[in-house]
Amino acid sequence: MFKTGLQKELMFFSRSFRMWGVLIAAFGFALLDPLLMKALDSLSSNLGEIDPSFSGLELETAGMNMSQMGVVGAMGDLTSTLLLILTLVIMYAAGGELKKRSMIIPQNAGLTPQFYLLPKFVLYPVFGAVLTFVGILISWVFSFALYEQVNVDIGQVLLASLLAAVFQLFLISLYLTLGLCTAKAGLSVAVIYGGNVILSSLFTSLGADKFHPFTLTAQAQGIIMGGDVDNANLWGSIGVTLLLVVLCYFVTLFVVSAKRVDNRGVEEINL
Repeated sequence: MFKTGLQKELMFFSRSFRMWGVLIAAFGFALLDPLLMKALDSLSSNLGEIDPSFSGLELETAGMNMSQMGVVGAMGDLTSTLLLILTLVIMYAAGGELKKRSMIIPQNAGLTPQFYLLPKFVLYPVFGAVLTFVGILISWVFSFALYEQVNVDIGQVLLASLLAAVFQLFLISLYLTLGLCTAKAGLSVAVIYGGNVILSSLFTSLGADKFHPFTLTAQAQGIIMGGDVDNANLWGSIGVTLLLVVLCYFVTLFVVSAKRVDNRGVEEINL
């Protein structure tokens, strides 16, 4: 039954250009951000030639960091703008079909909540995580084509990609939980996208950068920019995030199962 559910989700996701649209957007972000940084670098160099007030040392330093900033920019788009696109195109699967009562017949035919939810929590979060991981790697490879030297080695970019992918896995799982528990997928899109921006800024401003999902992107960006790695915080944050992903599934399973329970009993009063 899991295979059937997965096939159902794949048919929905690949239909009407949904999946290909997300793929094109992801690869576009991976290529455009390094290209934009290269264009800004060239513009700065040209301004330096025109206006002597620009410091050659500052321009050289900026040029050295542009390759890293391109990867960081791609990472930001892949964990923010791509998230918005993906959540919008899977709204029907993340609660929309419950609101339209389209699951009544499959449920009466024996579809259990476990096999209804598990394919969703496998397909969409894993798809988003893999796409984020691969997209960051593509942006790093593309930076080599634009710059003679990229100050990020393969180990750093793999670790940063892993952190961003786990964060994406968490956000999409949380979105599915909100959408499926409330049957309001559109509102859940706004909550997840806005909450991601607000909470990330809030935790940063408060200095709360230990052992929670919203520290993953900050750590990933720090790794790309050559910062020190706090292994305890890094792996602890990954562990906490994965536990929250599992918790999201079980919370959704509990709520959806509870909604299916028919508590209307027929009581007969013997006179």
